[in-house]
This record gives sequence, C-alpha cells and structure tokens, in this order.
Amino acid sequence: MAKHHINITALPKAAAAVAAALALGCGSAAAFAPSAYADTSRLSSGRWVKIKVSESGFYQITADDARRWGFGDVSRLRVFGYGGAQLSEKLTADLPDDLPQVAVARTGGKIVFYAQGPTSWTTSSNLTYVQSHNPYSTAGYYFVTDNQSIADATVAKASTPVAEGGTEINTFTGRTYHEKDIDNPGETGRTFLGEDFRYTTSQAFKFSLPGLVSGSEVSVLTSFAAKTMGGTSSVKFQYNGTNLPSSTADEMEPASATESSHIHYVPSLSVKRFNLSGTGDLTYTVTFKPSGTLFLARLDYITVNYKRQLAMGSDGLLYFGYTSGRTDSRYALSGASASTHIWDVTNVWQPVEMNATLSGSTATFSATTGGQREYAAFNEGASLPSPTMAGTVANQNIHGSATPDMIIIAPSEYVAQAQRVAQLHESADSMRVLVLDQNAVFNEFSSGTPDAMAYRRVCKMFYDRGASADGHRLGYLLLMGNGSYDNRQISDKVKLLSYPMLLTWQSAASATESSSYTSDDPFGILSDGSGPAFASSKIDISVGRFPVKSVAEARTCVDKLIKYVTKPDYGKWKMNVLNVADDENQAVHMEQADAVISTAQQHGAADFMFNRVYIDAFENRSNGGGRYYPDARKKMYNTLSDGVVWWNYTGHAGPTSWTNEGLMTITDIEQNLYYSHEPILYAATCEFTRFDATATSGGEYMFLNPRGGAISVICPPRLVFISNNGNLNRSVAKYIFAKDASGRPLRLGDILRRGKNDTGSDDNNSRYFLFGDPAMRPAYPTAKVAIESINGADVTTTDPAKMPVFKARQKISVEGHIADASGNPLTGFNGPVTATLYDSEQSVTTHGYGGEDGKEYTFQDRSNKLTVTVDSVKNGRFKLNLTIPSEVIATTDNYSPALLSVYADNPTDSVEAMGSNSNFYIYGYDDAELTDTIGPEIKVFGLNSEDFKDGSNVNESPLVIASVADESGINLSTSGVGHTMTLMLDGNKNYSDLSTYYTPMATESGYAGTLRYQLSDLANGQHTLRLKVWDVFNNSSERTISFNVINGLKPEVYSLYTDATPATVEANFYVRHNRPDATLRITLSIYDLMGREVWSTQQSGRSDMFRSAAITWDLTDRSGRRVPRGIYVCRASVSTDGVQEATKAQKIAVAGE
Repeated sequence: MAKHHINITALPKAAAAVAAALALGCGSAAAFAPSAYADTSRLSSGRWVKIKVSESGFYQITADDARRWGFGDVSRLRVFGYGGAQLSEKLTADLPDDLPQVAVARTGGKIVFYAQGPTSWTTSSNLTYVQSHNPYSTAGYYFVTDNQSIADATVAKASTPVAEGGTEINTFTGRTYHEKDIDNPGETGRTFLGEDFRYTTSQAFKFSLPGLVSGSEVSVLTSFAAKTMGGTSSVKFQYNGTNLPSSTADEMEPASATESSHIHYVPSLSVKRFNLSGTGDLTYTVTFKPSGTLFLARLDYITVNYKRQLAMGSDGLLYFGYTSGRTDSRYALSGASASTHIWDVTNVWQPVEMNATLSGSTATFSATTGGQREYAAFNEGASLPSPTMAGTVANQNIHGSATPDMIIIAPSEYVAQAQRVAQLHESADSMRVLVLDQNAVFNEFSSGTPDAMAYRRVCKMFYDRGASADGHRLGYLLLMGNGSYDNRQISDKVKLLSYPMLLTWQSAASATESSSYTSDDPFGILSDGSGPAFASSKIDISVGRFPVKSVAEARTCVDKLIKYVTKPDYGKWKMNVLNVADDENQAVHMEQADAVISTAQQHGAADFMFNRVYIDAFENRSNGGGRYYPDARKKMYNTLSDGVVWWNYTGHAGPTSWTNEGLMTITDIEQNLYYSHEPILYAATCEFTRFDATATSGGEYMFLNPRGGAISVICPPRLVFISNNGNLNRSVAKYIFAKDASGRPLRLGDILRRGKNDTGSDDNNSRYFLFGDPAMRPAYPTAKVAIESINGADVTTTDPAKMPVFKARQKISVEGHIADASGNPLTGFNGPVTATLYDSEQSVTTHGYGGEDGKEYTFQDRSNKLTVTVDSVKNGRFKLNLTIPSEVIATTDNYSPALLSVYADNPTDSVEAMGSNSNFYIYGYDDAELTDTIGPEIKVFGLNSEDFKDGSNVNESPLVIASVADESGINLSTSGVGHTMTLMLDGNKNYSDLSTYYTPMATESGYAGTLRYQLSDLANGQHTLRLKVWDVFNNSSERTISFNVINGLKPEVYSLYTDATPATVEANFYVRHNRPDATLRITLSIYDLMGREVWSTQQSGRSDMFRSAAITWDLTDRSGRRVPRGIYVCRASVSTDGVQEATKAQKIAVAGE
C-alpha cells in the first residue's frame, strides 16, 4: 500500500514572486533535464529565518539584525532567494529552482545585498518604462541561515575593461509613478483602480524628477477608467498649469444599455509629451469631463519617464537601467568616489560589480553584456534599510519527496483535512498523495513570496521527473481552499474576510466580463515553454478545487467525499441522468442538451436513463412580473429527490439563480437542495460558481451543502458564450460515461481535462472550474446486466425485422445474467435486481416561449414508465416476470422500440451492475379474457407515520405514506386517461403525478411497493384525502382518510440515540421523529453533569424518512480539546419551521483516551 507524504511549514503569510528579468527565455520541447531541479531543498537542514522587503534596492544586515533574528556572528550569515517580482508564466529552463544563494558584499561589519521588491520595470510600447506590480504580494522575501557548510557568496567583479573610444553615455531614462490600488470594480482580473473622480473631477499629482536634464522631454502615461451611458467622456491634462493638447486616446466611449451589465469600465491610455525646465518639480493635473449618466470614474496610474543625469543621488544611491545596453559604449557616472560600487543587478541574486575607472568624481564603466540591463550603485557610507523579519522557518524538503500521483495544496489550517483525502486515495486507489502547506510551496518555488505560479512550478518538477521506479506519476492537483480576485487582500472588502485563502490565477484584463476571467487550468499546464497563452495550451494534469472558507467547511467536503467513495449508495438512481435546458435564444439550449445526450449515448451511456426537463416544453404561468414554470420546477426537484448520478444544465444563470424564470433561486439552493443521492453537476452557464467574489455563489452553496447539494460542480465563475459552451459540453460528454482500461469510470478531473483538450484553443474552456476532487470516480455501476431473452425470444439482435413484438396486458418473462466490464459472467453475483419497463419514445414539441427570441423545438422523450418489478439475482443469473399494462402509447402501428432498464447490486462484494435492452416492440392489445378482476390492496395509508390514525392532527406539509400490493402489478403508465395512481384532496384537488414517487418492493409472489408523496401548504382545519390505485389490467381500489391540519404543529421526537457508548473516538447521534422526508434543523448540545454546555452544533438537512442524518461529535469541547472520561448529557432540539421545536435528551458515556 502506498504512503501519503506530508510536507508542512506553517509560517506567517508572506508576499511576492520572481524578478522581471526572469520573464525572458525559451523552453525546450521535452521535460527539463533532471539537473534543472535540486535533489534536496536548501531548507532541509540548518536554522533559517525568513525576511522581507517592501521595495527593490540595497539592504543591509547588521550585527544587531543578526542578534534580533536569533543568530550570533553576522559574518556567518548567508542569504538566499530572489525576492518579490512576479514569476514568469512561461515555463523555461532558466527559471531559478529552489533557493539560489544571493551574492553579497561584506563591508563595515555588515552585509549589503540587492533585494527585489514586488514592483519591477518593464518596457512598453507607450513609454520606455512602465511599472509592473506582483499581483500576488506586497513584499519580496528572502531567507537567511548561519549554516557554515555553505560557502560564502560575494559579488564578483566584472573583468570587462572600459571600452576605448565609443560613445560616452551620461544620461538615462528616469522613471517614477503614482498609483493607488483601491478598488477592483468588477471583482475580476488583476487591475485595481485608484482615486475616485466622480465628485472631485480635477485632481493634481506632484512628482519630483531628480537629475532632470533641464529643457528635455518628459513623457507621461495616464491610465484612466470610466463608465458612462449616453455620452462620450474624456480626460484633460495640465503640467505645472499649462494645458496639454487633447487626442482621441483621451476619450472613453459610453456603454450601451444591452452591454452595460458586462462592462465594468472603459479604459483610456493617454501619453503626453512636453519639455520641462527647472529643478524637476512637476505638478500633473488630471481633469475628468463626464458626459451622460455617470457610474464610475477612477484614475488607474500615472507613469513618468524623463531624461536624467547619470549621477549619484544625494543619499549616496542610484538605480538606473537601459533598454539596450551597449558593450562598445562608456557609461560615465558623476558624483562617484572611491567608495562607490556599481552593480549590474539584472540577475537579482547574482549581481556583478562593474569594472569601473575613477577619474575625479566620475566613474566610467562598460556593459559586460548587451540587451536590457538594470544597474544599482551605492556609496559605502550610504544609509541603508534593514529587511524585516517575517518569521523562523522549520526544515522542509519538497524537492526530496517521492513522485506522487496527486498533490494537495492547502493553507496550514486545512492540512489535517487534506491528509484525510490523502488517506482516502491511499486506501481506495493505492495512490501516493503529497500534502503540502502552501507556505512550504512558496518557500521552495517562489522565494517565499506568494505567487500562483509556485503551485504550477512544484507540479512541473514532479511532472518532469516522470514515473517513479514504483510506477507513480503525477496526474492530479487538488487545491483545498477558497480564493479571491484580490490575491494581495488590499481592498477594504477583502480585508474584512478573515478566512485562510489559496491564490487564484486571474487574467490581466479587468474592464469587461467578456475579457476578464479566472482559471485553475494554468496549474495543470506543464509542458516546456507553455504559458502565458494558457487557452491554447494542452492541460497535462487534472486540477480541482475545494472552495472552503473554514475548517468546518473543509471537514464537510471531505466527509461527503469519503462517504461517496467508501459507502456505496445502492440503487437504480445510479442509472439516472438529468438534463435541464433553458428556453429563449432560438431553442439553442435545448439543441445543445440533446446533442450532449446523443454524444454521451454514443460514448458509454447507452444504458443510462436521460430525464429531460426542457422548460419550454412545460406550460408557463404569469406571476405578475414575468413568466415562470412551476411544472418544470416540480419535475426537476422530483427527479433530484429520486436521485441522479449526473446533472447537466444548459442555459442562463447568475451567481445565485438559474433562468430568467426562476427555475432555481437562492432560496431553493439554501433550503430545498437536501436529498439522499448527491449528483455531479455540470452547468454550462454563466457565473454560478463565482467563488472568488466577496459574496458566496450558488455553486459554492451546493458544493458545501453537508446533506445534499452536489458532490462536485463543474461550472464557470465568469461570463461564457453559448456556442463555445455547446462545443465543450459535447466534448466533455464523450468522457462522462467512458471507462478506463480496467472498466472503471474515468476520474472526474480527467473527464473535464480531456474534454477541454479535445476542444482546442478557447479561453471559454479555461473559465470552467471543477469544484471537487479531480481523482474521484463517478459512482457508476461497473458490471453489466446482459438481457438475453423475453418470453424465450432472442433480444440480442438489433435488426428491426427480427425484433420481437409484445402487446398490452401480456405477461412477459425476462432472462439474463450479470457480467464484468469485459463481458465475463459473474457467477458469484447475488443480490436484488430492479427492472423498469418503458414505453416507446414520443415526439415532444415545445411551445416556443420567449417572445421574439423563442422557437419551437421537437425532441424525443421516453416519459411513459409502464411497470417496475423487483426480484433477485442468484449465482449471476436472473428471471423477471412483468405484466404490460393495458394502456401503452399506441396499440397499433407503433414502430418505435420499447425499453427495459435493469439495475442490480451485490452488497456482499460491493458490485453494482446495470444494463438495458430496446430490441423489442410493444404495440397492440391482447384481447384474451382476464383472470385478474380484483383491484390492488391498499395495506397502509396515512400521513407522517405508518401508525397514522384517522382524524389525527398533522402539520401543513405532511408526507403521504402508503403501501400497496397486487398479484398482477401496479399500473404506472401515464398514457391512459383516468387509470393512473391519484390522490384527491377534499374531493376537489387532484394529484396525478404519483408514479415517480412509487418504489417497488421485493415480494415472494405478486407485486408490491410504497408511495411517499409530500403535500404542501395545506390550510388549517379538517380535510379528507382519497388514494386511488389501478393495477395493470385497470382494476382499481381506493381508500379515504380524514385529518386535521394545524399550521406550525410541533414535531414529535420519539428517541435520541447514538451508535457508540461508551464512545472512544467519536459518536454519531440520530433522532427519530414524525417528520419523514422533511427538511429539519437539528441542534445537538452536549452538557456535563454540572449542566455546563461542553459542545454544540446545528445542522439542516432532509431526514432519512423517520430518522435524521447522523450528527457526529468528535468528543472535543468548544476549544477543540478532548473531553475527559465520564457521563455526559446530550440534548437534541428539532425544528421544521425555525420556531416550533421538540427536544429529547439522552446520556452518553465517554471512555478515557
């Protein structure tokens, strides 16, 4: 059995990433050579301290600093890392690995080194230089150790002599900027805007331009953002009171009414150039000229480039650069002295001291290398800042870990829950799982600076190492933690969020929903040279995310996952798929949903039952403010209650709702999505999983629901496009029900990854996230039900001319066997088998609602369930007896095949099987004389309890409970008139949609089953309810009860019990009550014998008939400490409306540890 590995380094939250120079380089076609990665991290041994800097420049480490950090002799210290510039998104072999040692100068009893902060300078088409901020951090980080086994690294001196002759260069491009990151209006992308100009439309900004060459040109780039409707707005500029000419670049077009909701702002980039004389004081005034209705006006930044003298500053420091250094030129630095040091800091961890000659106060040097260069100069007596201590660092060694099959990255707070996922895959899949604290990842893969590319780079290392000697190869990444669009947590809204976060990758653009998005795909794109064009890159490993915001949420998600994987939820629900489609848009959503079903059926889903809820096929009603579809809602929620293994939605949505007609609302998501069988949801829609916003999305609520919702959610958190959605949905459908070489369902992450890779270059695909475990397999049956014959006739042929025909009212006998995925008979298979007989498909034409955007659409649907039977498989074989009801869709000329769907399970061996057969017809009518003229027996009929007594009091939404039996079978067909199972309330309200609520039961003879149907919103007072049931030969029986409704009637708690007493590790509590299949709120409190509350929890969920779902106490108190041995009192309070409560108490013994 494989072992899971844990590498944890819990540190204070850091910041930043890798230097601007690292953004260059080209990758090879194959994986990087093994030598590109250290076998062991520098941090694996010795004593380490993490330090941080807020900006680039020279820093000193003094003897006092060393003592404060816990070290002795400063001369023993070594510095490692590369600081805080954003890591390159292009995977190239020249990126630094682990922690490179920083070359330093030792002078005056202290260490001097050049450090890279979170801001760097990049070249631009608008200006020579524009600032670039690390979007993940506000600081840069380094590491210090006193490990004497590591040799000292001092700054090497260049041997290049000063060029003879050539051009003398005594100026450079000075650069400065003003930028405040205050707000990201759309909560998307990397751009944060600054000062608000809506109310103060003219604002002045002061700049000091030291060393300005008087009379030379100054260039100013202003980035501004505005959102208006009804008119074109603009910005005007002044320098030192002088107006600057306007241009079209200063204008911002208005947003149209149709696109306004998707446009956060319109940016403008204005470049102004002017000559400036004097001392270098610049006041730059920006004036906003609004037009139309104004929604937003903010400054982004102002960047100033100017011609500056190459001269030491008054503080004894100078930082300068050239876009194209020349080795044949001479750079003349004035104001220098014998104590001046000039470094080439293009490589921030390996600076080189220039070979300069001093003549008077001018130091002259030549570039050692051409191209873009960065330089820094300091005088030995200059006052330098010291870095700030960020914390001590425990030893860690991710580089030395064995190659895993899966990596889980989590904040330190969630590592314990990540370990549980690792243990699950270790035991269930023999996988090797590496659990990593994200701070440990930053330490070894981004110099301790938060950077999303660190997640990618640790995966790249293990991916490049290939398969280990024992066969493990990286294939999966799980990110256990929610994230924010504001990775630096600098906005006021995000500062208020106190939960641990993982980083998110965001596109650079922020202005519009169509151009700005977030994606987890970059972390799985690991090919050499890949990035930053991620949309056109192949995804190499599968990525999923748990968007959790607390330890409790993490525990909930892991509990759901473990239950889904290890505790088979047997039942024919695993053959059900739900496809929901919106109206409008010329029926394209329904067309796409049908295309998805067709594709899936051709790729492994032939035996699954596809339940269509195309809302345009249902009658709509007016609610005063628009249309709504009550029957479509009812069918969707009924189908979910019955259970589906895969749920697909195609249509419009927002962060908390589906369709413009309210098919699903936030109230539904929060209160109604409690059911026993959790599906996988694939939603081809917009924004429903907007997890990185400050508000919680509907998709998150569904995934985090502890007693329902979805086990996984695949959906984009941003705007997506209909046609692109359809392409991806069809592509993914090829893999949803496909099997691997051993006959098992593909892992969920692989389903999505393969679908994306097949679709090609499209950033619409990149917007789709997987909320869930990428290594989880869908819970499909893996064995095969083979149907051999019906009434002795061969049904293995697909030739229509040879397919047998059966008639209404005929009895049929079905024989078959169970086989494994390869077709080999499973003679040891024993267990229950359920067979459902369906009528032929029908053509359904929708209404074409949606006004001018509506369109009728015709599809095929198999909605008429004829009968269901339950029997047994013995030694791998079965024989089923069914009677075809009197009413089928057509009694003559019906040449569309019928369908028999069969599910079986063998609980002893945890094997499930499924299969279907449609190689036969049902049409015509058998006129033989009936031998059965007696209606079904109604054995039980009551409300909320099988012990119901006529005239009892009930709540306003009681559950109908009935048990029926018949020697020939219960009629479930809906094709006839008046022969379906019905309920009649007070003689005037009819409920005829009962067949989906009927569950067959195994019997020694005849047929039997149970009915569970929820009534709702009944009026106070006396009522009658009549149940009428028909058998397959149209014989009927009925029974009537009376009852009294009391609104808000308090539930009755029969008992509170636990499965562990004395409890040693944990205790599961259950409450028995009289609110079957209802959504309950249960509060469980634990008290000691002194009456003091020790622990308490509250949960909401749908009850498992008369018993609540388990409530688990881990035997700890509120502070997380294990309670001592003794007797405790448990008290449960049950509520169905949040007001009326019933309570029950029980003692429990807790054993010692």
